[in-house]
Amino acid sequence: MAEGEQKFNIFGEISNGSTIHNSSSSSDVYLSTGWPTFTTSFITNIVIGSVIMIIFFFLRIIYRNFYNARLIKSNGLNSELISSPFQWIIYTISYQMESIFESRGIDAYMHLQFLYLCIQILSIIMVFGIGILLPINYTSITEETANVVLNTLDTVTVGTIPSNSKRLWAHALSIPIFTMVAFYFYQKTNSIYLEKRIRWMSKHHERNYTVLVREMSRSISNADDMREFFSRFFDSKLILSCHIIYKEAKLRSLWRKHKHVQRSLERVLSESDIKGVPPTRAVGWRPGMFGGKTVDSVEYFTKKLEQVDKELRIAQEEASIKKDLSISQDLEWRVSNITPSNIKKLTNMTSTAGFITFSRMAYASQAAQCLFSKNIEKFKVTPAPEIKNIKWKNMIVPNRSRFFRRILSSIIFFVIFCFYTIPVTAISAVSNIQTLSKVPVLNWLLEVVNLNDTLRGFVEGYLPSLALVLFLALLPLFIKIIIHFNKEDTRTQFYHKVFTVYWAFLVTNVFIVVSIAGTVLGILFKMLENLTLKDIATLLGQSLPKQSSFFINYILVQALTSVPMDIVRPIELIAGIIRSSRESSFGQKMKALSHDDPTALNSIKYARELLIFVITLSYSTLSPLILPFGLLYFLMDFFVSKYNHIYSFCPKYQSGGMIWPLVFNRLCIGLVIYQLTGIGLFVLKTFIPGIVISFLMPFFTLFYWWRNVDKYKKPSSILSLDICPEEDYFGNEFVKTYEDPVLSIADLEINNNFKNDHNFNHHNLINNNNNFNV
Repeated sequence: MAEGEQKFNIFGEISNGSTIHNSSSSSDVYLSTGWPTFTTSFITNIVIGSVIMIIFFFLRIIYRNFYNARLIKSNGLNSELISSPFQWIIYTISYQMESIFESRGIDAYMHLQFLYLCIQILSIIMVFGIGILLPINYTSITEETANVVLNTLDTVTVGTIPSNSKRLWAHALSIPIFTMVAFYFYQKTNSIYLEKRIRWMSKHHERNYTVLVREMSRSISNADDMREFFSRFFDSKLILSCHIIYKEAKLRSLWRKHKHVQRSLERVLSESDIKGVPPTRAVGWRPGMFGGKTVDSVEYFTKKLEQVDKELRIAQEEASIKKDLSISQDLEWRVSNITPSNIKKLTNMTSTAGFITFSRMAYASQAAQCLFSKNIEKFKVTPAPEIKNIKWKNMIVPNRSRFFRRILSSIIFFVIFCFYTIPVTAISAVSNIQTLSKVPVLNWLLEVVNLNDTLRGFVEGYLPSLALVLFLALLPLFIKIIIHFNKEDTRTQFYHKVFTVYWAFLVTNVFIVVSIAGTVLGILFKMLENLTLKDIATLLGQSLPKQSSFFINYILVQALTSVPMDIVRPIELIAGIIRSSRESSFGQKMKALSHDDPTALNSIKYARELLIFVITLSYSTLSPLILPFGLLYFLMDFFVSKYNHIYSFCPKYQSGGMIWPLVFNRLCIGLVIYQLTGIGLFVLKTFIPGIVISFLMPFFTLFYWWRNVDKYKKPSSILSLDICPEEDYFGNEFVKTYEDPVLSIADLEINNNFKNDHNFNHHNLINNNNNFNV
């Protein structure tokens, strides 16, 4: 035992230098100060979390347009803000889930439903874990625990139970019990998801009348060709419109340039109306304040917009003309004209994706279920995403190209995964000062931290967990940059990729690497001695549950530091303030403040939440003390997420809750990880009944997983014909909804009217200023 270390009995009491003996062994059971370490970390998190929430209370009043953006956009500028210290908390808690579905959408609803699912599961299994497993662990310390250094927090883990003890029966039975509880609530949430999806898919919305067609034949070059092809399968009167997505790079470039110039013109017009002074801009490299030439900003952008508008209209007309893509039968022509440049030009002219809008939802549903070519790689028809969900420039990327891009990005992710294991292992080692002190060059660490229990608690408990959280917070930025290379065709697909990659990384590096590294490091010096395989297995069986101390601290940091930061969102607030400072009108300022896509934030939150659920569930049998802290995390997160969905988040589109199937898959994977952890525990404890019981559970889970996917996947993807609304849709509301924006002539005319109105006001402003000067 290290010099100066106190000895504790299993109740955490100082034994005054005496040792604890067993009738069959004289080995000492050394217990380091685990509870003081945990207490320091717990108090630190509570203080920091409280400070963050107090700061938020004032920020939501000062920056009401940011923290109440959804409320203001729904009810107007004069929306009443609840400023009472507690009333807004009561209002958030009492807000009905059904109201969230109706007013905030299915995406917000399913996110909260997932958090509620985790709360339900952890609440129920906590009764068994705290009421039965924890007392069994607490009263099971024996001479075998002398092989590893326990702290008083570890005396409530299964590591205190000797190998092949009958007490392990309770732990063996907990695995099927917890699994059945999870099965029940998974099934219940799947049923809720299906019911909400059907309601969402049957609403009178353009997306429910429209399908997306990918990988069309090269012979289809425009909307008329597309209509002609699908008229072979549907009456042409049933097809309201067909829109093809154009590949002309020049056309799309001009369109983006037009939108940029138009936005600049609107900004300077608003500035001139509000400030009452015609804005100017420098021409050339020298700023106007240093003698550079300046021009009237409104006139400059007006002329530029007219020029770009003219070029765009010409390009639009060329794109709308039916192209003759046939090749002449003249051999001499074919030889002289089939050149690399012409082939590239021909490829750019053709497109492989488009949208079809039908007069009834039933026809759209039928189209999404049919095969239109014997080549299954051609004419892939799926329900259409919402307009603002589409990344138009990526829609024309062929599936083959996207496939190779994904392979390359997967290789890059694998390299990053391997790199990240090094610092994560180092952080895990820092949390175990007792082990590090055995390294000769690091033995000074124990002397330093033993100077004060608070210092030791901060260094061993709070600091490593905070470092891990901050280190992992940088990862989503790199993931997004790499996934941009994939050219995903919708924003939902993009953020789903971010979610899946980030979750895989967190589970691999935080849960698996930390568990293995912490377990091995905890007994590393013992393993270097001449021990038998059985001795090593016993050591691992005692050391594995000890990692729950690190994960409890990690969950505390997430619950009381990270989650409160999710409601403050300081980075988004600062970015919104900077963006809004460039705007003049109230509407544009509100748009700039609420610019961030909630789907981007929720994709990261889902990954974090699933990690906490996997950690809590996996250690629920090994260390039941982790359950209350996992429950605390989800209660805090539920409240914060509910507030954000009610008050703050302003989603520009709805994905239809399509992330839930991905979440369900990972919930099932988490359940399998929990069961495999149980198998490993009972193997190390050489408890045969536990091995047999646990060995069967993953197979039951895989079968349950497959049955649920088979049962819910198709009904939740496509609206069944018997519940499709029977009325035909009449009108032209949806005719041009899915037209490629590069051909949006109507929008240009509206914008020209807007421009002319403001030009009239601007010229009046200039004349009034001239008259005043005279």
